[in-house]
Amino acid sequence: MTSSVQPVRFGWKLGCFRGRLWGWVWLSFTGYYLAPLVTGWLLKLVFDELEESGSITKLLVAIGVAESVSWVLFALSVWLVIRWWVAANTLMRTNMLRAQTISGGAKAATLPASPSEAITRFHEDTRDAVLWTDSWLDGAGILAYGVGALIVMSTISAGAALVVLVPLTIVTLITRLLTPRLYAARAADRRAASTVNSSLGEMFAGMLAFRLAGREEAAVSRLEQHTFRRRRTAVRDTVLRQAIEGISSSTSDVTIGLTLLVLVPSMRNGTLSAGDVALFVAYSVRLGLVPRYVARIITSREQAIVSYERMGEMVAPDRIDDLLEHCPVTIEKRDIMLVREPDPDRHTLERLELIGVTSLHPSTGGGVSDIDLSIRGGSFIVVTGEVGAGKSTLLRAIAGIDRLNAGSISWNGVMVEDVAAWMVPPNSAYLPQVPRLFSESLAANISLGRDELPLDDIIALTTLDHDLAQMPDGAATRVGARGMRLSGGQAQRVAAARSLLTTPELLLIDDVSSALDVATELELWKRLREQGRSTIIAVSHRQLAVDLADEVITMRDGRIT
Repeated sequence: MTSSVQPVRFGWKLGCFRGRLWGWVWLSFTGYYLAPLVTGWLLKLVFDELEESGSITKLLVAIGVAESVSWVLFALSVWLVIRWWVAANTLMRTNMLRAQTISGGAKAATLPASPSEAITRFHEDTRDAVLWTDSWLDGAGILAYGVGALIVMSTISAGAALVVLVPLTIVTLITRLLTPRLYAARAADRRAASTVNSSLGEMFAGMLAFRLAGREEAAVSRLEQHTFRRRRTAVRDTVLRQAIEGISSSTSDVTIGLTLLVLVPSMRNGTLSAGDVALFVAYSVRLGLVPRYVARIITSREQAIVSYERMGEMVAPDRIDDLLEHCPVTIEKRDIMLVREPDPDRHTLERLELIGVTSLHPSTGGGVSDIDLSIRGGSFIVVTGEVGAGKSTLLRAIAGIDRLNAGSISWNGVMVEDVAAWMVPPNSAYLPQVPRLFSESLAANISLGRDELPLDDIIALTTLDHDLAQMPDGAATRVGARGMRLSGGQAQRVAAARSLLTTPELLLIDDVSSALDVATELELWKRLREQGRSTIIAVSHRQLAVDLADEVITMRDGRIT
């Protein structure tokens, strides 16, 4: 367990997210678990009346009422706990998603693994974290019942009441001894599951490559290796959990047997009535569940630790508490939807300066080193050079996507403290080599939730107006997953329109030449120059871009030559 994971504190904070709702869940579940105390006592009175040949009609009616109340409490508990479950899951998922999507700031995070693997953290790990807090509800209710039952039983036979504690003690010790192995098994199983999910995501994304190469079996063979490891870890995790579950579940019969065995002498000498025996049997059946729920609390704790560690990697480093920060989520009808934060204030760019900027990739050591640049606002800069010269890294460092190892970036002579937070629209926009589109309409892919912006003007600026004229639904045309219904050039220009929608002060373009024909690219550059509002830094290899540039920067081996 890592020192940053505090399962009890995290579980309590998660429960308190909807504190009033959680409180009602506590009350209803506790009432449901305590109801059998009344039923058992009424059962004792029934048998006592039978010994005296008395009437039991009213007692039977009372038992029926008590059972009906118990089931009403159970139904209420389920209705309440499901609402709390959804809210608690949504809270963690919202915080992880916000950490991954915000630009800059202390709460910004990077994806620790593949997008496919991240889904398991949104689904399975949030579920296990909620299960840990949820286990307290059942555990507290059944323990309250246990204490009440033992108090009542001890007034009749203290020895028989104490015998009930023996199975509970044994199960608790066994469970505690197995918890280190359970933690290790769960952690290994989640790692194996992550590998399988990542492999599946890569296979679906690259299926065309396998088909064209005629190597589908290679993909299947690779997946089989991962699933074989997952099968072993899953079996180990399941066997440990089921072993603990089986041991704790078997204690119900053991508890009843031991209780009756201890009661035999008292039954022989007549000191116990039939009602006393009935009460002991009724209470012992329910008390047999106590070890099961205690074991569940202990195992849920170990699983929650693994899940909190994995979800903690989805938020900013050393800020695992951000995972449970209370924020608006839309669950109940009265909830207010979390609205998109408005774009920051615009700061007109007069001069952009890079002083000693160094950004190196941790895995390879490549990148850019000691970059000094001074760029006048409104100019058109073209960055060129050989493959691997560091052109894309330079743009990503300016955009705040890649971390700066050294140096600084200044905007109008003022050093930018948080580059990623500053370089967002309307101050800056970044257009990558490979556009990222969503399975929405073309207009939705451009606006990304922004309203009342000049969409028609931006479509014309990026030469998309000619293409829309041939689409039956115009800007409402759905582009398909990853923009598969568009050509490469169309997808690139949709991404360009998105970047230009807020007329950013600084526009960073990473090589649109790969997707556009010469005529379209020339028209795009000309329209961007005529727009004249944005300072443009573009990576390009084509002479037409060089001819239009105010300045050309040539790079080699991560440096400006």
